[in-house]
Amino acid sequence: MTLRKAKDMTQMELADLMQVSYQAVSNWERGNSMPDISKLVDLARILDVSIEELLDSRQQAQTVKRALDENETLTAKEITEVAPLLKPSKLGKELEKAPVEGLELKDLQQLAPFLSEEKLMELVERVGFNRVSDLVPVAPFMNSKQLQTIIIQQGELHENLDDIISIVPFLEESFVADIAKNLIADDDDASLLLPLVPFLDTDTLMDLIEEAEPENMNDILPFLPFLKSDEIMRLLAKLSKSLRMDDLSKIAPFLDEDALSQLVDKAIDSGEKAPDIENVVPHLNPKTVKKYAGKLIEKGDIKTLKSILPFLEDGVD
Repeated sequence: MTLRKAKDMTQMELADLMQVSYQAVSNWERGNSMPDISKLVDLARILDVSIEELLDSRQQAQTVKRALDENETLTAKEITEVAPLLKPSKLGKELEKAPVEGLELKDLQQLAPFLSEEKLMELVERVGFNRVSDLVPVAPFMNSKQLQTIIIQQGELHENLDDIISIVPFLEESFVADIAKNLIADDDDASLLLPLVPFLDTDTLMDLIEEAEPENMNDILPFLPFLKSDEIMRLLAKLSKSLRMDDLSKIAPFLDEDALSQLVDKAIDSGEKAPDIENVVPHLNPKTVKKYAGKLIEKGDIKTLKSILPFLEDGVD
């Protein structure tokens, strides 16, 4: 902008001379985009400055001059410097010629936004990698099917699970579900699913938990924040023999009022003692609270009765 004003030119006048829109000039000056590399020579001539002054970088200016010379071959790192200035076709040609020795996938992160998915994949294959987690810097720019193909080729889900988890956000939901199903098929330990849970739909998660056949509350507790009340009740029905009244305080925040009240009603009817019932009462419906208060009066348990009085809407029958 300073260079244009120094020439006493408007954005429209500069745009006319450059044969671009004034919006393009405006975007250049705001830093939202860069002129195409083929336009830099004209821009420098019109503003009466060197390319070095235009770019405010001697090194980048030299790289630009080399990029404009069809006989020059840029290194991949040099291409990274001028990538925003290159058209996709020019960038692709330069990368095809460029040696990749010493280049790592993390270096491709700067290039990735300017490449097509196909070109990026070609470059990833040329640079090479040892582990799936090496792809993290470029995974957001890759096609999910490309990533999934790589995972399949790597094999051994259990051995590579930590690596796979690092790129799970960039995989298709159906593929993540397949990973989870394979894990449970090989080992019925539901805890293996935990890192994948945020990326699974609840129907798939429920099927997998049930397939793992949890034996007690601790087996399902980590999954409760991701399940609906009726799904939790379905799991609890299968754990009825191992379910204890003092487990209810752990699950109360994840059940709706009626579902939790249903469980407490059963416990009351069975006469089971609930050492931490005061922690559950705030989540119960008034009818169940009243019923429990009546049982406490029958037993003469005044201490516990006092603890739940704030939650009684009416007196006890």
